[in-house]
Amino acid sequence: MANVFNNYLLETVIKMRVFLLLLSLFSASWAVEQVAKKPRVVEMTLGVDMKPPEEWASLPTRNVVTSYMPMPLDHFDPHNTETFNMRFMYNEEFFGGDGSPVFILVGGEWDINAAWLRAGNMYELARENKGYQIYTEHRYYGQTRIFDEFTTENLRFLNIDQALADLAYFIVEIKKQSRFADSKVILYGGSYAANMVMWFKKRYPHLVVGTVASSGPILAKVDYTEYLEVVHEAFLLEGGEQCISHIRQGINDTLAALRTESGRRMVEQAYRLCAPFDYDNVLDLGYFAGLITWSFSGAVQRARPGTLLTECNNFQAGNYGSTPMEQIGGFIAAIQGLSSGGCWNVNFQALLNAYSGRTNSRAWYYQTCTEYGFFQTAPRSGTVFDGLTWLDVDFYTEVCLRNFDSRFNKDFVLAAADRVNLVFGGLGPEVNNTINIHGYIDPWRALGVYKEDISETSPTFTVNRASHCFDMQGWLRTDTIAMTAVQQRARRIVASWLSQ
Repeated sequence: MANVFNNYLLETVIKMRVFLLLLSLFSASWAVEQVAKKPRVVEMTLGVDMKPPEEWASLPTRNVVTSYMPMPLDHFDPHNTETFNMRFMYNEEFFGGDGSPVFILVGGEWDINAAWLRAGNMYELARENKGYQIYTEHRYYGQTRIFDEFTTENLRFLNIDQALADLAYFIVEIKKQSRFADSKVILYGGSYAANMVMWFKKRYPHLVVGTVASSGPILAKVDYTEYLEVVHEAFLLEGGEQCISHIRQGINDTLAALRTESGRRMVEQAYRLCAPFDYDNVLDLGYFAGLITWSFSGAVQRARPGTLLTECNNFQAGNYGSTPMEQIGGFIAAIQGLSSGGCWNVNFQALLNAYSGRTNSRAWYYQTCTEYGFFQTAPRSGTVFDGLTWLDVDFYTEVCLRNFDSRFNKDFVLAAADRVNLVFGGLGPEVNNTINIHGYIDPWRALGVYKEDISETSPTFTVNRASHCFDMQGWLRTDTIAMTAVQQRARRIVASWLSQ
């Protein structure tokens, strides 16, 4: 009887183990399926999210205080008395007392972050000159969003004229405080905010002593092919012809595969697509082209010395896949942080959805449609991206039309960019006391003045191997001597302004 019982017990244990094994396998496969059903949409990298470097995450923020200032909704209509609360942050740890300088970091199309008042080049400026630090948030962005809904009608107060007037109003208000009444004001801005500080010095020269403009694309341009030309050049300079050859082969193989049914299945697998897209739809094809170009341009725009060479070495070693096309797909997944088992939803409507709602992305796309263009189109100059011709002005302006309304067509966008260049002077801004800084491998460099000084008192510094807004951060071990030298030179010039 004991043997029968033992045999029964052993059989039961075996069955239970088999059941648990099958259950675990089923659960694992079910989990993978669920992950695969969570598609990602990659957004156009038209704007910048000025997040502080990861190294600053542990910095204490006890000295940084957040506050709000009531701001007129419309500075140019005296009959409109509506206001909104503009968020700003300040840090007075270095303030030397009444009359000491005020340094204002100008926010652009992003959420302001307290860490920028705890480190970086403006932080060093304040330390060296006993300055008061302030970080202003741009209307409609971050927590300064004004309206509950970002309808086309509600976005009409979002433009550079109102934003510069916000800064002017802010400075006038703080100067009413006795401790700031005799303070000299310095503005520091990066990317779009670099445009803002340069243009502020042109429009309101009496309110600031000088400005530091980092990576400012001051020429409004709709068909911006030069952006991807710089991306191509950056990979060439860092990784050489061999790196370019890998990228070119992968993209060319992709374009060839798109012409056949069997090739399309290979594309879907190599690029981790959630499902086949409409290969006859030029808008879906434009989005697919963007998935490629926005990934490469994002890597360049965030590059520090050595990071692009690492990517080129990954291509050379076959770390992203076994075929050239798989290498491109693997690179995109890695650079965009696509989770294991995740996939891309290449669908134009999904892209439109990403620019809906009350988001920074929608607000910034509105500004590109109504003021700047900045549309990163496929080049026609022999780059690795030339074949991605679906990424054209029509593609980008279609987003304007569908996300806003029928008034926002190509002619409207072209006229809007012309207006900005007329008002602010394009590549001839004619400003004094503005330090103009660019990184040579920054894709936005091509829309700025980077080959010569703007004026006798507005010097230009363009640094090899440096990219977007490199000078705003603090010193990193990867920085070149030239990068550090420009940061120091900017601080010396600002100090000279303050001593006059």
